[in-house]
Amino acid sequence: MGTTKITYKPSVNYNVIAIASVLKDYRISFFINQELHLNFERVEDLVSEAKSKVIASSFAKYYYLDEKSDFEYFLVQNKRQGALYLKSLKNFDYLFVVKTMDEDTVDISSLFDKIKDVQEIQLAIQPLELKPSERRLIEKDL
Repeated sequence: MGTTKITYKPSVNYNVIAIASVLKDYRISFFINQELHLNFERVEDLVSEAKSKVIASSFAKYYYLDEKSDFEYFLVQNKRQGALYLKSLKNFDYLFVVKTMDEDTVDISSLFDKIKDVQEIQLAIQPLELKPSERRLIEKDL
């Protein structure tokens, strides 16, 4: 009798909220922690190489894993010393990313409303479509 190999590759979903704020990364993570009842912790900086591969930029990254839902939350600095992580979001300082597996859905509109309630945030948007190259960058780095 022959054998059949079953391969399973979970689908990963990324929900991104772009945030504009003049606060330093540790302050914005503090206020988001308070509003959303998360526990962001600073992890190793995200390093992104320029296309020329000569200049590498590092961006502050915060992480939280919700063990009940298995959702992963990231807060990533989008601007640092003139460098941008996602160039299409050049007017935004931070990216709030929720990573889910398979068909798990997160109530992103509820999270978005709570983030907008943080007084220290000037503007927050939910990008509807990221460029494929930017989506791949997020998938690679997070």
